[in-house]
Amino acid sequence: MRRFLALILLAMLPLELALGATPQPAKPIAARASSERADNPASKAIDGDSSDRSRWVSATAATPHWLELGFPEPLDLAGLHLFSGYAKQKPLRDFVVQFWRDGTWVDIPSANVKGNKLPRLAVRFDDTLAVRTDRLRLFITGTEDGVARVGEVVVWPMSKAGVPQLLGDDQKPPVLVFLNQSGFNAGAPKRFTAPLAEDGERFEVVPATGGAAVYSGVIKAKIGDFSDFEPRSSQEYVVKVGDQLSVPFRVADWLLERTTYQRAVDFMIDSRHYVGNDRNVCQGSYGWRDDHHFGWELHTLVPQWLSNPSAYTRMPRQIVYEKPTNPKLWGRLDPPRDDAPDIIKLIHWGADVIVTQGTTHELLKSQLAYFLYAWPWLKDYLPEQNYQVVRDFTFAQWRNPKADHGYPYDESPEHDLLALKTKIGSTKGGYPPGFTIQPNLLMHEVALREKRSDAGDYLEAARRQAAWIVDQLDWENPLATKGQRMSEFITVTGLCHLLSDYPQAAPAGLRDKLRAWAEVAIRRSDNLWDFRKLGDAPDQWTPTGDRPTMWNEPGNVVGFPAIVFALLPHLDDVAQKTRLEQLAWSHFDAMFGRNPTGRHFSYDAPRELEGVEYGWYSFYVGGIGRLENARFVIDGSPKNQHFPFKPEMGNIGWTEGWIQHNTPFNLSLAYLARNSTSIEVKRTGDTLVVRLEAPLNFDPAQIETATVSVQSASGDRESLVLKEENADSRFFVGTIPIAAATPTPGDGVLQYAPNDQIEAGYGFGYFTRKSGIKL
Repeated sequence: MRRFLALILLAMLPLELALGATPQPAKPIAARASSERADNPASKAIDGDSSDRSRWVSATAATPHWLELGFPEPLDLAGLHLFSGYAKQKPLRDFVVQFWRDGTWVDIPSANVKGNKLPRLAVRFDDTLAVRTDRLRLFITGTEDGVARVGEVVVWPMSKAGVPQLLGDDQKPPVLVFLNQSGFNAGAPKRFTAPLAEDGERFEVVPATGGAAVYSGVIKAKIGDFSDFEPRSSQEYVVKVGDQLSVPFRVADWLLERTTYQRAVDFMIDSRHYVGNDRNVCQGSYGWRDDHHFGWELHTLVPQWLSNPSAYTRMPRQIVYEKPTNPKLWGRLDPPRDDAPDIIKLIHWGADVIVTQGTTHELLKSQLAYFLYAWPWLKDYLPEQNYQVVRDFTFAQWRNPKADHGYPYDESPEHDLLALKTKIGSTKGGYPPGFTIQPNLLMHEVALREKRSDAGDYLEAARRQAAWIVDQLDWENPLATKGQRMSEFITVTGLCHLLSDYPQAAPAGLRDKLRAWAEVAIRRSDNLWDFRKLGDAPDQWTPTGDRPTMWNEPGNVVGFPAIVFALLPHLDDVAQKTRLEQLAWSHFDAMFGRNPTGRHFSYDAPRELEGVEYGWYSFYVGGIGRLENARFVIDGSPKNQHFPFKPEMGNIGWTEGWIQHNTPFNLSLAYLARNSTSIEVKRTGDTLVVRLEAPLNFDPAQIETATVSVQSASGDRESLVLKEENADSRFFVGTIPIAAATPTPGDGVLQYAPNDQIEAGYGFGYFTRKSGIKL
């Protein structure tokens, strides 16, 4: 009966939530169109019936169609529901929603839709501009056959709830035993949540195809832990709690990395501005669509490359350099080599757009520090001209207090990157505390390399900013931590970098300050999801606000592991470190379905990621970023109302992919790689044996390789290619002859002098993992 009633409602006006009250739609008083058929006038698009029997149909035409709605008075609008096409076919393909303001039609950037295939579509207006009007228009530029068909347009006024979900969205959790749908890395924590289980209830791990249990344990506080389950098998398993089963999963070496490394790069390729998979010019965008000035692209792409270069070097090449269509947009940097890894081409792209457009916003120019710092490990693929142009621009603009133009969402009082920053930014994420620390540390190294007299200024600026954080920032204040949303990682990773590489410059109390962050994070994660909450109050799980766009926060969740893995080397308490490592992995698991919705944060995850059955409820069509056709978009995450376990809330709140959700995940991959990498060196006669453990076994059926550097204190440096010990191994090994002779770099023999220190390393810069012996 309920299914039958739902079908009746769907045929009439499927706009109400299954549970709870919803806002009432705005009521248009008139509709007119560019053309209409006698039996299908424009008025049928606002008559409350979305079925095929009541719809506006235009005349056939190659020129654009439009449908205008009028309201009795100006209203603040949040978005609309659009029902288009006929018999679930031929929906409006390309259109933009416009509103009447000051005598002209104005496009709503977040409501610019291309390539739509959905007959039922929720179109939400974001915060780019306020939509207040008494006239709204669909301007339609693409249909399947030259005819526009609209069953109903339902317009929603601005409210805290925003645009409701459409009836028919799946509200129920797909399972009742929640874990990482793909599976678990061997050697990593393996935990799940069973919200309906009782304390002391037993659980079993059984083969997905059936058979006897291979592991058993006891539920405690709704959580099961089978971390010491380490099968050496490619088969799938399920967790069984009573009569409830989890989705199937695997346990394998580097499973997360082999599932996501390529996809992480794919997203950054597709989402580029001007040259990605959507070529439209996007408002407020620079190197990537909808990045604004705080996309953190080079902050994260460079660490990816530094942390695991062999993984990115062996990826297939997808990017082909395109000459600029407008030399004011990109092209100041000469092109990279054709065979450069895609991640280096992406780094080149990000720097090129900034220097070509001359953007002097402090957050954009701070990205160039990463390019300059990494130059010794980029230069094999990029022309020397690139370094000179970026260097000269960056040093010239670093202290400039003025931005080249106004920026939407800008929270910067001024733009001098050596100045002390005492403002704490909003939950938008555009001004995180301490954002100058790491860029100034990198510029210190670049200035030393350039033998500049001001090299110490950059280190002092980083020290001074860290001292302010130690003295002034209160981790108990949610705005200082999770309240920074996807940009929280900036603060702690910068502090950790200072303490790791420049302990003599670190302000007094910095290590204790980092320990205090860990204590707060652990306390706020004491719940059935191992999920770090916004605050200590029972209902303080994720950031909320008074607008429907406040807040979608997957970037914070997937960036949390980066903070933890950066922090672990600075902690001494074993129990604290163990718990934090659990939490790092629980946040990866949350992304993959260990959350109250049971869904992966990406709508397309079932199609794109190994082992994922259930993706996010929906994806955002159009918007400034126009990411609906990009690969590996991180779309949404559970909202405050979903917690602690309210899956019936369904697809509530704001869902929209954003470059700022993916870049924190990219950095988590980088710090995870550093945390997972180790290297050993030993001498056997006149041979040096190097053994590497690193996340590089992505194909368990193939012998893979890795390249490390080996150097002597006398100055000889050689590259050494290691081979996987077997097709499915965590370890790579190789040998190099050694000789007591004058160094000849590059000859394949490592020369050394008596009592030399020999060192082997994997990765570059501050992500290098090293080991050495004395000969």
